[in-house]
Amino acid sequence: MKKSFYRLINKGRFLRRKSVMILASMTAVSLFVGATFFADGESANIPLTQVKQGPVTIKITEVGELRAQNQVTISAVNDKQIIWMAPEGRWVEEGDTLIILASEKYVISSGEAKSSLLVAKAELSKTQSDLQAQKAKEEAALKNYESLPELAKKGFVMESEVEQARLAYMELKSKTMSFQASVDAARANVDRAQRALAQEERKLREGVYVAPSAGLVVYATLGDAENAKKISLGMTPFEGMDLMYLPDISSMMVDAEINEVDLSRVKIGQTVEIRLDAYADTVFNGEISNIADLAKRKISRITGRPTSAKIFQVEVKVLASDVRLKPGLTATVDIVVTEHDSALYVPLESVFLDEQDQPVVYVRREEKFESEPIKAVGFFNYVIDFAGHVTTKRSKVEVQPVVLGESNDRVVIVKEGLLEGDEILLGQPTS
Repeated sequence: MKKSFYRLINKGRFLRRKSVMILASMTAVSLFVGATFFADGESANIPLTQVKQGPVTIKITEVGELRAQNQVTISAVNDKQIIWMAPEGRWVEEGDTLIILASEKYVISSGEAKSSLLVAKAELSKTQSDLQAQKAKEEAALKNYESLPELAKKGFVMESEVEQARLAYMELKSKTMSFQASVDAARANVDRAQRALAQEERKLREGVYVAPSAGLVVYATLGDAENAKKISLGMTPFEGMDLMYLPDISSMMVDAEINEVDLSRVKIGQTVEIRLDAYADTVFNGEISNIADLAKRKISRITGRPTSAKIFQVEVKVLASDVRLKPGLTATVDIVVTEHDSALYVPLESVFLDEQDQPVVYVRREEKFESEPIKAVGFFNYVIDFAGHVTTKRSKVEVQPVVLGESNDRVVIVKEGLLEGDEILLGQPTS
């Protein structure tokens, strides 16, 4: 730097003769302009910022997803193929058609069930008729048997004939019981056929799903994170599979995750600011409604596999109802930890750790000095007053230990070590 300084002075002497006329016109003016020289090294190219004093809000920022607090689930009750679905995202009212399923096989099976019922009824009618005929025979045999003992006393019939009549009656009575069992079996078959027909008719009617309540149509998702796909036309679901959801968007939640190191700073009822990627300029207010008791492995959004990081599930209740709040939208949640009305703060990128892992910043200081009187005039990086003195400024970078307070994702509070207005480097000098 010193060598460069003298080079400028010599160049000023060379130009002195050419400058006499210009200086003569400025004799009534006194000039005191300082020249700035930065310290050698890469620190001269590192951006600067100033230490600021003002309000600071400490937040934990995480990404989550909107969902409805309450919703109706539409599940498959049979294995019919889907041939029509209400468009996803459409608002439906109670009774609106949601899903239409293929029903050809249930039309056939319903017809078969009706035929089976008719056959069972016919069989029941036949057994009942046979039973009535059998009962008539039994009653005739009973009357015949009951009349013979009196006649036997008078000598009109023999005792053997009475016994024969009794045995005939007992045989017919036994047959009547058998016929009654056939009627009972036929009646059971009719009942079974009626239930089968009712079931097939129910399945036929279930070919059309209607909305049990008003809501926003959201298709169900199948598979894991890597192979997830939504329900679509042409699929044949299995019984009990979720097909569609009707969320109540008047009460929305955000499912988010917080790192285990932030758990102690989060509590139920804490204020939350919510921003949607789809509407980045709008802030929705919310509050934490639930914090999971158990930690779990964070799932990578890229690979869909568990990572080594531990997280806790957090539920955030949105405190307003808005048509823009739709399930599945990505939301950024800022959990407000503390608010400082006035604090000294610096950007996070201006703080570094020394060899002892203590926080430090790099502060730029300026020092001024005057040289001995000289008779040269320069017109480059310095100006000489008429007394011949040169006022110069030289900057230097000092390592300044600091005591830090809370931080958010942008700034950190400084408790000790800096003053408002101090100039600090936004990078670490290498020389």
